[in-house]
Amino acid sequence: MKREKIRLRPTGLWLLFGPILGCMWLAAVNYSNNLVYAILYLVGSLSFISIFHTWRNVASLEVEHIRINPAFAGEKVQVKIHLRNPGKRPVYELFFARRREEISLRRRFLPLPMLEGGGARIDAGDARTVEVTFPAGRRGMYRFESLFVRTSYPFGLFWASFRVPVETDYFIYPKPKGHEAWPDLHPSGEGGQPFSTRPGDDFAGVRPYGPGESLRHVDWKAYARGRPLSVKQFTGGEGNELWLDASEMSHLPLEDRLSQLALWIVNAEKEEISYALKLGRTTLPLGKGPAQSKRSLEALAVAGMGTEEKLS
Repeated sequence: MKREKIRLRPTGLWLLFGPILGCMWLAAVNYSNNLVYAILYLVGSLSFISIFHTWRNVASLEVEHIRINPAFAGEKVQVKIHLRNPGKRPVYELFFARRREEISLRRRFLPLPMLEGGGARIDAGDARTVEVTFPAGRRGMYRFESLFVRTSYPFGLFWASFRVPVETDYFIYPKPKGHEAWPDLHPSGEGGQPFSTRPGDDFAGVRPYGPGESLRHVDWKAYARGRPLSVKQFTGGEGNELWLDASEMSHLPLEDRLSQLALWIVNAEKEEISYALKLGRTTLPLGKGPAQSKRSLEALAVAGMGTEEKLS
């Protein structure tokens, strides 16, 4: 990823360090103390030289790519930063900050908080993935505008930082909460014959594999013989389909409605139950697996935001 030029600025430590140097200079002048002069010049020269070392600490650093994982409201958003140090010296004490922009009816820039999990070190010629987190806000779709990589090594007197444009959207899902009981379950399969992928039922053939489905039920023996990827099916009484409609919960506030739907979606993925989701004029067809859950939770995250569409 392309980065911008390195910028240098003093840290907050100068609010304490600067007055101390001033007092040392006054003491050296008033008392003509050569020892104080020597200490003052030594500390001042080390401070000046530290500017170069701070800059050099990140001069060779490269940010290869960044991955932002979605999260539920009230949890932590995990950011994976892939770094590489092609230089000949280790890189010490890396910290990370962010600038984000919320995509909603109005745009607003937020302050630059430091990301949790900083202080990383990368050896010379090495690559490393650093995981940092920040608190997830309210549900919605957000944009991670920029990543700022910072260091104050070695003395903490100056920040050397550079900006990496990211421009990546990520989602904060509604917090799953509500009652665990399912809404009405309908038998799945053609003609009301329930199909299930749960072990212990009677084998009923195979069907083509769909993207995002669990790999535990793939017919690997047939695939090894050169046949297309397929999933084993079983007949039994446990195969069900779940139909989720936000309009059927109109007695609940919007956020409670979305939280309840999120809980059912999370539980449906765990139980491997196929489900469809209806949010106002938006309908997600019947499906299951991580891909279906991802689409459904993303739809919940932005439901009713930036549009006049109602869910009831």
